[in-house]
Amino acid sequence: MLVVEWVPQAYLKSFRVFLRLFLVLFFLNNHLYAESLSLTDEDSIKSVVKQQLEAFSNDDFEKAYSFASPTIKKMFSSPEVFRKMVIGGYQAVYRPQSIKMGSVEIIKGVTTLKVYLVDPNGEFVTANYLMEKQENGEWLISGCILSIAESDEI
Repeated sequence: MLVVEWVPQAYLKSFRVFLRLFLVLFFLNNHLYAESLSLTDEDSIKSVVKQQLEAFSNDDFEKAYSFASPTIKKMFSSPEVFRKMVIGGYQAVYRPQSIKMGSVEIIKGVTTLKVYLVDPNGEFVTANYLMEKQENGEWLISGCILSIAESDEI
């Protein structure tokens, strides 16, 4: 009987040690990944988003579409389909009254640029641009998540 109770306790203790080690390595890995983002990467990311926003302001959807990742291009098969999606659901990035670039962060393993906008109706919006580095080193936009901004200061 003692052996039966002792074995589960030993496994439980080993599991706890393993879990602690896993968590330490997980957070260390995320920390190291976040620090591996260079200033050049951050500048490139901000440049890509600025260029896409400028293309939207000029109704140049061919150019705007060129900053979309392959995943986005699979979802929206042409600049025209992309245009309809942007105009229909992303007025804050299509016609912002104001734009302020925020920080580049790693959120749940995804490189993300925060952009603070005032939409055409005067609402304060945060756009989280999900970025994807390509094999050639180029950064492209793999998504944009809009949310109500936490502040009215942009």
